[in-house]
Amino acid sequence: MIVCSCNILTKAQVLAAAETLQREQPGRPLTPARIYRALQVRAQCTVCFVLVRRIVMESGLDVTCPEPLGSGAEAERDPSFFD
Repeated sequence: MIVCSCNILTKAQVLAAAETLQREQPGRPLTPARIYRALQVRAQCTVCFVLVRRIVMESGLDVTCPEPLGSGAEAERDPSFFD
């Protein structure tokens, strides 16, 4: 399954990188950006970040990345953002 169309990353690649990061540095937050750095790619549109978080959480690994995506943060600052 392709998770990131910009970088052509699969679910298996994302999980393998997340598992390696957690094994090498337990307790350190697993974030999509950190996983992408481990895969030696750069996030481009970041639409896939929600899916990456979900995949990692459902795998049982610890995700400590509760921050909202940009659209949510914008909506909190300016309620008319989506009008």
